Amino acid sequence: MRIAFAMAAALLGGALVASPAAFADPARDNLLRAEAQVQALNSADASAAAPIEYRNAQLRLDEARAAEARNNDEESLRRSNEALLHTEIVQEQIKLFGLQRTVSEIETGIATLRRELVS
Repeated sequence: MRIAFAMAAALLGGALVASPAAFADPARDNLLRAEAQVQALNSADASAAAPIEYRNAQLRLDEARAAEARNNDEESLRRSNEALLHTEIVQEQIKLFGLQRTVSEIETGIATLRRELVS
């Protein structure tokens, strides 16, 4: 009796652990992740630093949504991955844009100090 109970408990426990995996949808999960990443971007910064990449991220996201609506998981997964990659590029371009602005300000400050030293 104990063995039968232990086996039943093990089977039920295994089913409970495996059940979320049975309902997992990698394409939908990736689409949600891409949507969150694109929405997290500051549109003004993204448009200034990397307008083409930002637009590409939005287009790939739209394509992923359309593929999801057609139940084409493979296409949705591919397009949402592309959207994520474009989003990463935009994020790095925003960082680069900020660093370039900082360098420009430092160079302007150095030039001002040099002019003051000479006069």
